[in-house]
Amino acid sequence: MPSIELEDVYKIFGDEPEIALKLLKEGKGKDKIQAETGQVVGVRGISFTIEDNELFVIMGLSGSGKSTLLRCVNRLVEPTSGKIVLHADGTDYDVVNADSETLRQIRETQMSMVFQNFALFPHRTVIDNVAFGLEIQEVNKKERVRKAKELIEVVGLEGFGDSYPNQLSGGMQQRVGLARGLATGAEILLMDEPFSALDPLIKVQMQDELLDLMEEMQRTILFVTHDLDEALKLGDRITIMEAGKMVQLGNPEQIIVNPKTEYVADFVENADPSDVLRSETVATTSFEPDENNRVRLTESAEVELDSKGRPVQGYFSQTPIEIRSLDELSELNEDVILSTGPDTPISKIMRARLTYATTPVIIVRDGVMIGFVTERNILHGLLEKGREDL
Repeated sequence: MPSIELEDVYKIFGDEPEIALKLLKEGKGKDKIQAETGQVVGVRGISFTIEDNELFVIMGLSGSGKSTLLRCVNRLVEPTSGKIVLHADGTDYDVVNADSETLRQIRETQMSMVFQNFALFPHRTVIDNVAFGLEIQEVNKKERVRKAKELIEVVGLEGFGDSYPNQLSGGMQQRVGLARGLATGAEILLMDEPFSALDPLIKVQMQDELLDLMEEMQRTILFVTHDLDEALKLGDRITIMEAGKMVQLGNPEQIIVNPKTEYVADFVENADPSDVLRSETVATTSFEPDENNRVRLTESAEVELDSKGRPVQGYFSQTPIEIRSLDELSELNEDVILSTGPDTPISKIMRARLTYATTPVIIVRDGVMIGFVTERNILHGLLEKGREDL
């Protein structure tokens, strides 16, 4: 299955990149190097591996080098130095040193790219746009039309196959671009800010569709964005770039809870963490059962544990109440204590508490209670991006 490995990748724009490389390795910054030499540092010393079926996000502001790095991966931009290896179909492709024939094969069969500006052919119908990569592969017309129609349906454009791009909305055009990227059968998609030009509502819809497609079609995706909320929603892992270098790499929760630099902290300060923070991250995890093996959750709510720490009975104002899984709610009943797993996003707990607002939510792993989430925990998680040090 496909994966991509980057090791110490640099891209210098200019006639004498070796001078800039030497100065970089001596510790000089991007702006100083440009002022002294006229060479522009696009990407410097980037190393990471994108795993099979991972949606990996590169995020940063304009000029951070994110799109340059993306284009180095398929050599639309020539890396100055470093190693980029594509592992696919049992073969290790050395992208940086690949000859033109091998590079053409990689682009035709292993990688597809979805652009920010859609890049559709205005004189071609939707079907012909989607089938373009298959045409390059010399797939016969009947088969490429069949495949194109299938993918048009997948991206929600059934009935628009004979339309032209100028007859479609921006969101519909981006769906065509996505279908074209999928049509070749390439298991790696490179996506360069594909939703940034869309209206906010359409953008959210396209993000949801991409996640659905990831689940259905199993692709490895390298996705570029300047939008942190988009990165947090889509990314299995995120790398944040500044001035051509990688300043932090982690999963969305790690980025939110533990920003490594002031630059990253500024990004996450106003981000919505509710879909990212897990129940265990914000929970109170230090508790002691009393002589009756009960744990006090609030002044009124308690939960009784058995000898192995498993919750067996809830209480509210000393009255026994049921313990119910948050995932199994089917009817309105406030007289329950909810339980959930350690990876439940706090947004799901918040929605449940709109109905079941009386008691905290207990966190259970392998049947054993490991903590609980109160209203205070939720507020602290939203405002402070983590667990309160009680």
